[in-house]
Amino acid sequence: MKPKNEWLTVLVAGVTLTACGGAWGDGGDTLTPAASTIVTRVPAATYAANSSEALVYETLNAERLQCGFGLLAQNARLDQAAIAHLNYLAQNNAVGHFQEPGKAKFTGVYLDDRVAASGYDRKQVGETVSTVPPTENAEYAVRFILSAPYHALVALHGLRDIGLALGPSTVGTQTLEMVFGLAKDSVHQDAGKVLTYPCEGSAGVFAARGAEVPTPFPAEADAIWGQPILVKGASDLRVAAASITGPGGPVVIKALYGDGQATDPNAWCTAGAACVIPAALRANTTYTATVSGTNAGAGFTSTFRFRTGAK
Repeated sequence: MKPKNEWLTVLVAGVTLTACGGAWGDGGDTLTPAASTIVTRVPAATYAANSSEALVYETLNAERLQCGFGLLAQNARLDQAAIAHLNYLAQNNAVGHFQEPGKAKFTGVYLDDRVAASGYDRKQVGETVSTVPPTENAEYAVRFILSAPYHALVALHGLRDIGLALGPSTVGTQTLEMVFGLAKDSVHQDAGKVLTYPCEGSAGVFAARGAEVPTPFPAEADAIWGQPILVKGASDLRVAAASITGPGGPVVIKALYGDGQATDPNAWCTAGAACVIPAALRANTTYTATVSGTNAGAGFTSTFRFRTGAK
């Protein structure tokens, strides 16, 4: 199945391009808890010190590690694919996941093609493309992705490698291109337990945002939401209840998408992933979240505090 919209975050498995929705594995999630395969040490990245790419890499890995999703290793071939696609977007004043044959800097129509052209021998790859104002820094660009439920599902997926590029593309904007990979002989990162993002101690998450394409609220024009709580578990994950409380009391939950709950209109939050999407939150405020349900045949409850940033 091809993505319906070229802004759609892409997760590719096998030899064909598929919009895999909220799927977290390539057959890796099971109904029983697995031994952890989370990566906690990777070789030092070679991005230039204090560069935007270094800040993107460090910010994303810090968020992933804190919440138990594991570290991503820089991969030169995925860097090559990311840089090539960013160059294509800049050359053609475009934004999106696809390229058109015959246009300048063309390296492949689909992500799968472009990763193959870079020489990465993959089992699975994924991509996020995010356009942000030129006045914002690299940390903002990462947090912008993590506050969009569908993009965040890819950025927090259990792949092991990453390549990235950040630079100007369309007039007056900058684009962060991130390519994620799992090499052919590797296994997914799997904690063997329920994980959430944000998690205990997360800070600086977005208080409010909108404008993800596709939108998690297609019936609502110009929808705005607060930092989503993404829940990862085994393939039988069921979130029965979720709440967020702040200084003013309970926060309205705009949507709880997942198996056994409301159906995600874009079919991303399913099959081992659930998305708790609140109304807009207050900036610079601490919230307490509680998520409960069943996972791998057993009950779970997760209670944690997180803090919004200035945005």
